[in-house]
Amino acid sequence: MFTPQDIKNYLDEYVIGQEKAKRALAVAAYNHMKRTLYNAPIKKSNVLMIGPSGSGKTFTVQKLAEFLNTKFMTVDATQFTAAGYAGKDVTDIISELIVFCENNEDIASQAIVYIDEIDKIKRKSSHDGSPDVNGVGVQQSLLKLLEGSEISYEIHQIQGKLHTKNILFICSGAFVGLEDHKTDALIKFGMIPEFLGRFSVVASLEPLSKEDLKKILIDSKESVLGSFKAWFESEGINLIIEESAVEAIVENAMAKGLGARGLQNVLDDIFLSAQFEAPSLYPKPKAFVLNSTNILTNELKWIYS
Repeated sequence: MFTPQDIKNYLDEYVIGQEKAKRALAVAAYNHMKRTLYNAPIKKSNVLMIGPSGSGKTFTVQKLAEFLNTKFMTVDATQFTAAGYAGKDVTDIISELIVFCENNEDIASQAIVYIDEIDKIKRKSSHDGSPDVNGVGVQQSLLKLLEGSEISYEIHQIQGKLHTKNILFICSGAFVGLEDHKTDALIKFGMIPEFLGRFSVVASLEPLSKEDLKKILIDSKESVLGSFKAWFESEGINLIIEESAVEAIVENAMAKGLGARGLQNVLDDIFLSAQFEAPSLYPKPKAFVLNSTNILTNELKWIYS
């Protein structure tokens, strides 16, 4: 069986920084496997991830699922309402999971379910005394799924039941304005104690620094820059990225305030004209050079000799 260090080593190849969060996820995944494979008397290892948009929450969990060779499904917490109100019920997660796993209950029962935007279902103060439909109610409705219970589902009039005891639930949110991630602070933010009690691990992610974004661009095994290099290679063109270009890309991404997502946005803008032009060029250039100057002027630098 793999160790927490094995899991973290794999995550390190793709996820830059976020050392504490990667360690927390590695331990949670290890304990989850001990509990499910060897029936170890360990508390269910659900994880609550807290970090700003673009800090790598979803990507990190995707890579974790890849390492574990486990089905991975993402749902948005904001689409659910409390029982009895118009909207989706949280038990629909199980129906969606069964469909996602092609009606294979064995695979579904060991999947990773990632519930994003969990901070959006916090308790909201009501000035008029009206019930908090999308806050406390949804949190309470999630309790049975998170703790490990047999949940009924219906798909195309076919009914069934799935036990969630071996499903690893990972919930995430930005929790904007929350600096302290301890239980008391989370309760004050609007999460109910019973809900927080279903998570054995809280993994906090930090905003990405300029140096982090640089490493994501250059060192990450699935760097978005690598996909652009592959695109140009498919056209028979070598993509040359000068150091000044890396600096400019990172600066532009930082200005957008979108974390790692900003890199994709910036590169899409930068390469748009070149990707439009390249397939029509004849003779084919040998290389395309990107530096801070042609990023600033939007001029294309093709090399033919």
